[in-house]
Amino acid sequence: MKTKIIVIVCAAVVTAACGGNCGNKNSGHADEKECFNAEEVKKIISAQVFIKAEKVDDFLAATRGLIEKSRAEEGCISYSLYQDPEDKTRFLFFEEWKNQAAIDFHFATEHFQQFGTTLEDCASKPGIITVYDSIDEKKV
Repeated sequence: MKTKIIVIVCAAVVTAACGGNCGNKNSGHADEKECFNAEEVKKIISAQVFIKAEKVDDFLAATRGLIEKSRAEEGCISYSLYQDPEDKTRFLFFEEWKNQAAIDFHFATEHFQQFGTTLEDCASKPGIITVYDSIDEKKV
């Protein structure tokens, strides 16, 4: 159940982060230069997960397949996992995706769904997921 909640929250965060509605006069954009197609914007995901101490090995075993398969997805630019050196039960996924469509595809993959089941069993508390839009020289 936790994983389903985590996946739903993650999807909601990502959907909210994709912006959209630039044509809407209530979009908050001062002019057209500030408005761009969210589907074309590179996305960064930062996802902190907290794992039960006795489940760290199970979690790490499950991440091997997830990372390998995620990196092979067409829209994946990078996909990395980091472990806190002071708290071995705290991990950070740092991901770069071509656009929102690539993230949507990733969330629907079998390997992501299977990993969610493992995460449900291993997590000590809900994760913290943040999604960022890339801002480059063309948009600034």
